Amino acid sequence: MTFSGRFVLNIIQFATQQGAGFNQLLALSGCSIEELSIEESRVEASIYNAVIEAALKNTQDHALGLHLGEHLSLSAAGLIYQIVQTSSTVEEALQYCCDFANLGCRALPLSLRKTENELIVELIPDPIWAESSASSVHHTADGILAFTLREFQNLTLQKHQPTSVHIPHGTRENRAEYERVFKCPVVYSSEVTSIRFKLKHVQESVVTSDYNLLQVLVQHASEKLATIESDTGFTTVVKRSIMNMVKPKFPTIEEVAASLNLSVRSFQRKLKEFGKTYKGLLNEVRLDLAKSYLKKPELSIGEIAYLLDYSEPSAFIRSFKRWTKKTPSQYKQTL
Repeated sequence: MTFSGRFVLNIIQFATQQGAGFNQLLALSGCSIEELSIEESRVEASIYNAVIEAALKNTQDHALGLHLGEHLSLSAAGLIYQIVQTSSTVEEALQYCCDFANLGCRALPLSLRKTENELIVELIPDPIWAESSASSVHHTADGILAFTLREFQNLTLQKHQPTSVHIPHGTRENRAEYERVFKCPVVYSSEVTSIRFKLKHVQESVVTSDYNLLQVLVQHASEKLATIESDTGFTTVVKRSIMNMVKPKFPTIEEVAASLNLSVRSFQRKLKEFGKTYKGLLNEVRLDLAKSYLKKPELSIGEIAYLLDYSEPSAFIRSFKRWTKKTPSQYKQTL
């Protein structure tokens, strides 16, 4: 049973802001900042539990997971954020959240369940993990609940609140915090951790929905993640970081360097060791994306240019021809 190294790094950084010692928590992980920053990095459950438990002890924040979920940037979801934003309804978006969350954290899978009036997002932890560290399960689940609420509110333009939140814990001193964050009835000592929404609210359309783009993004994300799943090369990590940060504007070198916990100078020096430049990798990502999008007949050249962050189609056409010696239309004819 393993957990995302990057999520562990997020926990360490947040706990440090709350007063914990960064070096101590990092040492518990057994990894360097650079190693945890790699998208594919994983840590064993015993290490994850040790970091959570030490963070709780050092911060004395009895609602640490709740506060982490409250403050973690939504953009940290990367490609999933784009997929959620282009979903047709809030319910569909939440389903994608569950699907991709399950891929990243099998120890605490999310699932959807419907009743006559509600959509329920449930979290059921792996029993072996729950037995090994109840506090890790507790705070991880709290963080996911708070993050899910923020995704829901973002999709509904802050119009709605959940109908209720159900948790199997909740000390008296923390109850005010749960009610402050969720702004709805909180049911304590529940058998299953869940957050519940009115069915009519999740059936609302997402303002930024785009069916064709959604299909492309879901397929593309799945293909790309599968392709680079086992590749931990530095340039691959950089390209994956770029892809995960496209919104659709491409990230700057400063943003990617920061995501890898490197200074710009160190980042450039490391790229040079591999005979690469940031601009070159950015263009490689653009070309990979362009070739993938050109396979989709439902996308126009103008839409592809937008997805690749070009100001106008002509700029995209010029770049593509420079890279491949063919125009996008000529390339499509070869497919």
